Amino acid sequence: IEVPAIDTRRILCQIELHDLAVSTSGDYRNFVELNGRRYSHEIDPRTGSPIEGNLASVSVVHPSSAYADAMATALIVLGEQRGFELAQRLGLAALFVTREEDHFRQTATQAFDKLRLPGK
Repeated sequence: IEVPAIDTRRILCQIELHDLAVSTSGDYRNFVELNGRRYSHEIDPRTGSPIEGNLASVSVVHPSSAYADAMATALIVLGEQRGFELAQRLGLAALFVTREEDHFRQTATQAFDKLRLPGK
């Protein structure tokens, strides 16, 4: 899984996949800047507007790639707190990456932590 940065492509963490798919939704590749404000391509269906906040990406691992993709999108739209709560409740393997002032903070569900390669 890569660092959700606009200007670089580097590894954030490595996971081991066996008969699993991973999907990441984020605001760092597809966006537009207008008048100094960044607008994500992810739309919140409750408001009809692009999502806002510091959540940069959500990655979901699941046996179904379609399910992983749908849940990654749903979780990023829900946001860091509500999305994480739902992922935990559903037992999903999910990684939330939040943009802080000078770094990215990772928050992983218990199921996701089991997939991490040691030291990665």
